[in-house]
Amino acid sequence: MLNPFPFSAGLTLSFLTLSLLLAACGGPAPGTATAGVPSDASSPAGASGGDAGALEPQAVTPLPAGGTDLLGADSYAAFQSPPSSAVKLENITVSGLPFTQAWRVTGLAPLEQPYFSQLSARSVAAVTKGDVMVVQFWARSVGGPAQTEFVLESGDTYEPSTVVSVQLSAQWRLYSVPFKAQLDYAAGNGAARFRLGYDKQSFELGGVVLKNYGPGVPLSSLPTAGFTYAGRSRNAAWRAAADARIEQLRKGDVTVKVVDQSGNPISGAAIRLEMQRHAFPFGSSVTPADMFEASPDGQKYQDIIPTLFNRVVIENDFKWPNWEGYGRATGLQALDFFASKGIPVRGHTLVFPCEQDYCLPGDVPGLFSNPAALKNRIDKHFADILGATRGKIVEWDVINEPSRLKRISKVLGEDEMAAQLTLAKKLDPGARMVINDANNLGEGNSDVEFKRILRRMQALNAPLEGIGLQSHFGYKLTPPEELNTRLDGFGELGLPLTITEFDVNVTDDRLQADYLRDFMTVMFSNKNVSSFMMWGFWEGNHWLPNAALYRTDWSIKPNGQAFNDLVFGRWWTKASGSSDGSGLYRTRGFYGDYKLSVTVNGVTTTQDISLAKGMGEIVVNR
Repeated sequence: MLNPFPFSAGLTLSFLTLSLLLAACGGPAPGTATAGVPSDASSPAGASGGDAGALEPQAVTPLPAGGTDLLGADSYAAFQSPPSSAVKLENITVSGLPFTQAWRVTGLAPLEQPYFSQLSARSVAAVTKGDVMVVQFWARSVGGPAQTEFVLESGDTYEPSTVVSVQLSAQWRLYSVPFKAQLDYAAGNGAARFRLGYDKQSFELGGVVLKNYGPGVPLSSLPTAGFTYAGRSRNAAWRAAADARIEQLRKGDVTVKVVDQSGNPISGAAIRLEMQRHAFPFGSSVTPADMFEASPDGQKYQDIIPTLFNRVVIENDFKWPNWEGYGRATGLQALDFFASKGIPVRGHTLVFPCEQDYCLPGDVPGLFSNPAALKNRIDKHFADILGATRGKIVEWDVINEPSRLKRISKVLGEDEMAAQLTLAKKLDPGARMVINDANNLGEGNSDVEFKRILRRMQALNAPLEGIGLQSHFGYKLTPPEELNTRLDGFGELGLPLTITEFDVNVTDDRLQADYLRDFMTVMFSNKNVSSFMMWGFWEGNHWLPNAALYRTDWSIKPNGQAFNDLVFGRWWTKASGSSDGSGLYRTRGFYGDYKLSVTVNGVTTTQDISLAKGMGEIVVNR
């Protein structure tokens, strides 16, 4: 799992106010950059990428009065950037927008990380954890695709309160993001930054606003605007192709033959086929502490899981330091519970070498100077946890996020990951062994490094049996057609793909629901994808509360309804009919478990069947 970076988005001017302002300003003065009014300025998630009509135009609500301007009276002057040979930063003048000064950013050379070059400003007032805030800025790309990232973080520890990744359009657009502060910042310690270190791109940025409304303002009162993705419209061309792939990949033919005791066909038998469970795994991370809590919420949490999911992953109990603390007892209790419900469990994770305390036991960093002792400590951990869970886990994230977390590989060497996969497979042969990583489907840029590591494991003949793609999204939403291409790219490695930790952390409920619908549609339609897991579903205990499917009071959100509409609606089979003169009834259904009912002369018999690829004729004797 990634570190918790909440993402969100909002807009200050109403469409009428903006229209009047632009009309009054007239054309640009000589020597100024033309602002270019976005044609979708009235839409809170304006269409882009040739997808006009993705949203109906609607007025934009101004920000409420009050609040503290954290950047001071002149936000433009507040931002500074150290000189860089990799990034050219120019001051420009714009007209036709509610600001006149902006920056033009041009990438000149590669940087290892985007934050190696950035515009930064310090907060002029204190911020308290839980304060409701909003950031707004105008931006546009110049001469081709461009992106940037806004972050509010501690100037000392770099712990963030929000990270907003933006893929920019060619027209000026106002982006506005409401969010809650995740920690306290003293005056001068909150650092507002724009990441500039993206190679060979150019964009313009201005009109930055950062306001703090304190704890009493609901996030929903702050408007969200500026974000969408190509292919969002309901008539987008990609949808028909995806549906056709789903029909071929995820469904099969069913033939029921009804005969009497002599084997003669019975015509006119009433046949009903009712789906009970998908063969394809749809799941979520779960927390045993919530599930076994003696409270109404605990009982609701426990009861709802089997109604929603046919696979789960234990969120934290099997992480190394937790396993050696509280996690052993609660994790094993959860395994027994899910075994009683017939729900398979994924294991997460055997090695997670991040800097935080929840990744490695406290004694492990002290072994980095002694490779032999470090290897022995890891091997003993594998023997301990895999010995206790052997045969109870269907799939393990053996290594988590190796593209960016290299604390252990720097000590033991990268090839030690192959040895870890081999040891895990030896200790639990029945589990599928996976490497799990983040930022590979357009939400980040780890795909090249991740593929290199995967190919290296294959070259070493390691028992690598699956690829885990975390899929954490904020407001930078990869278009559906690009998602499918990226999945196909990983599919070229010849291993099953597991979507391991999906969520969409935005405050725009409609955008969130639409993207869940479209991501899941692409995923389910791709031949390489073997399962889909979310990283939590209940706001009452979710690492990114905005991303949950259910609110704290268990009311369903639009994204939760979108999940249900797909899994138990559009992709759920209920069929009925009558046998023909040959005693046959034919239909198609999604692969999974069914209850088959056959009624002859008013007498009904039922049986459980499983629809799988290549299944033969089902004969019912009456």
